[in-house]
Amino acid sequence: MDFLAILQQRWRALSDWVDRGTQWVCILLILVMTAEVIVAVFFRYVLDAPLKWGEELARLLMVWSGLLGIGIALKEGEHIGLEVLSGRLRGRARAWCSLLIHLLIAPFLVVLLIWGVKISQAAWGTFLPALQIKWTWSHLAVPVTAAVQLVHLLAQILEELVALFRARVSG
Repeated sequence: MDFLAILQQRWRALSDWVDRGTQWVCILLILVMTAEVIVAVFFRYVLDAPLKWGEELARLLMVWSGLLGIGIALKEGEHIGLEVLSGRLRGRARAWCSLLIHLLIAPFLVVLLIWGVKISQAAWGTFLPALQIKWTWSHLAVPVTAAVQLVHLLAQILEELVALFRARVSG
């Protein structure tokens, strides 16, 4: 039990650290995206000289901030699918259901991570037309967000296992 509790504490600390970093990255991405859209609108409608890379950059930043935001929502327990079933249960039934849900999500995230890496690698030779950067930078949002979610999910799974084990020992 002590090993599991220590592992859970360490993994929770890693999850908290990853979450803080993800939040700051999302804030930065959204600020840059907002500024870029304002500049692009100014160039298009005031100067009548649209930036050819404006929409592409905004789309890239939106994809990254949106997908990273999923990890933040998962960490905060705000992911839409997590309360549908477990929110109706109480006590140990709720804890077991929550653990089961998290264990079912984990393989999906592993597949998302693996395929995201493969798709990112496949896009290495192609470029975004206006920005002239590799498509890989857009596709990398998928495996990165899967990895962020896995960190948070494993922290939650360990926390649930420790809580269930303690309840079993004390009860």
